[in-house]
Amino acid sequence: MANLLYVHWNEQEAAVFAAALRRAGHRVRHHAIQGGAPPGDVLPDAVVISLDRLPSHGREVARWFSQAKKRQSIPVVFVGGDPRKISAFRDQFPRAIFCAAADLPDVLSRALGRGTVS
Repeated sequence: MANLLYVHWNEQEAAVFAAALRRAGHRVRHHAIQGGAPPGDVLPDAVVISLDRLPSHGREVARWFSQAKKRQSIPVVFVGGDPRKISAFRDQFPRAIFCAAADLPDVLSRALGRGTVS
C-alpha cells in the first residue's frame, strides 16, 4: 500500500480515479486543480498526474513538484494524454514515468517496488 497524490483537472473525474486506486489498496489524496500547486504538507510515495485534460497544467505541477530537493526522489507518473503531446513531456521530464490508465496499477507497483520502469 502506498500514499499517492493523484492530480486531475476535474473534481468528479478525480474522485472516480482516486476511488479505483483506493480499491487497489493505496491511500490516495486526490487534488482537482484549476491552477496553482497541489497541497504539499505530507509527502506522498508517488505523484500521479493525469494528462487527459489540460496537459500544460500537468506539466506545471510536475515542474513545481520537482523543484524542491526533498521531493525529487518521489516518482512522478503521467497517466493518459494525447500521445502526440506526450513526446515533449518525455524530453522535459526524463525521470518521469508515462503510462496508459489501464497500466497504472502495474506501473505503480513496479515504481514503488524500486524497480526500473520504462
